[in-house]
Amino acid sequence: MRRLAIAAAVALASCGGGRARTKAPSKVSTAVPRAVTAGDRMLALLPDGAQLVIEVDLARLRGNPVIGPLVVQVLGDKGIPQLAGFSEADSVVFAAYGLGTKDAGTVTLFTAKTALQGATPITKDIYALGGADWIDQVRAREKIDAATGLVPSKELLALRERAMPEAAPGASIRISARLTFDARIALARITGIENAPGQLSVWADVVDDLAIIVDADATDPGDKAKTSVKRMSATMQSALATLAAQSTVRFLVD
Repeated sequence: MRRLAIAAAVALASCGGGRARTKAPSKVSTAVPRAVTAGDRMLALLPDGAQLVIEVDLARLRGNPVIGPLVVQVLGDKGIPQLAGFSEADSVVFAAYGLGTKDAGTVTLFTAKTALQGATPITKDIYALGGADWIDQVRAREKIDAATGLVPSKELLALRERAMPEAAPGASIRISARLTFDARIALARITGIENAPGQLSVWADVVDDLAIIVDADATDPGDKAKTSVKRMSATMQSALATLAAQSTVRFLVD
């Protein structure tokens, strides 16, 4: 793992808010069919309005010859305590709502062959963790999905597609965030990132190396000097450096 290379490509959109520089949903390329990733089938079951969605393909990570043994260790009883509960899960989708407000809430969906302790079954292999109100919404959406079919919001789908390369065979991790002002303030307070992006799309996968693509919205309507992209680029580089220094990440690498 010490030889694991991290290639981070930071693609920054919307500099200064110019319309021609904004990646609109209609401009998402469909020349090459995108690979189906682990979170696709669960996205439609999420209640509307998710501000942050994190998708992790644990089965893909466990099956990787480079980091598979490490992932098994991390998810085991002697690994990271917060992740031990997902040792039998194949894929996980975490969604957060109302970030930075008194109405903040989260719901986690995951696929597994057997139920995890405290999880609520949604289908024969999809389970949920969260408050009762959130679980009720997921159940209601599953019934509609089973009867007539549901699709995630076009805005969410367009955002998550930004970072994923057209030729990518899949994804180990995908992150999509649409942050309000309150959410950006909360994120800045929690992470120490001064210029939290309004929108964020992240794709990451690992074969023999770990590749990460980050597409962050650098829009700042008051930026007459057009320096918002430079600031956001510095912010993202700083965030990656801070992440690399975290004890959890150092545990993974060491």
